[in-house]
Amino acid sequence: MIQELFSIEGIGTQIVMERAEKVRQAQIDDIGGILDLIRPLEQQGILVRRSREQLEQETPRFTIIERDGLVIGCAALYPFSDARTGEMACVAIHPDYRDGDRGVMLLNHLKQRAKAKGLETIFVLTTHSLHWFLEQGFLLSDVSALPNTRQELYNYQRRSKVLTLSL
Repeated sequence: MIQELFSIEGIGTQIVMERAEKVRQAQIDDIGGILDLIRPLEQQGILVRRSREQLEQETPRFTIIERDGLVIGCAALYPFSDARTGEMACVAIHPDYRDGDRGVMLLNHLKQRAKAKGLETIFVLTTHSLHWFLEQGFLLSDVSALPNTRQELYNYQRRSKVLTLSL
């Protein structure tokens, strides 16, 4: 610290007044970063594939975590207002940043957005992260708990677990 403060070159320590990471609603310029983040998970079958065009149309539904201009986390909220619920989907954290409760940051942000829309619950469909969602207070449910329009789109081949969280 002394070298940093009392030498011209310093040692590379940076002290800033604000966090290096920001949680915010995605913008159209973030689509490339979101694609870079989710493509490997889509290729592994963990996430459902989304085209660039679909992401561009759904940009306002996405929340991201940005660090130094890099999208290191994302999640989307798809509201079903008539059922007073919303789907949390496309949850992804960059492998280098999976510590530090960034998933919880995204979840909390989406919970706030859902409450602001007057939703009473959120649900998630997952094939790989069951335990994490249970740790966050979600309860295991079944397809019948989904809104009718979402039940019609449920892919039985993926065998996703349905979890719900009361807000």
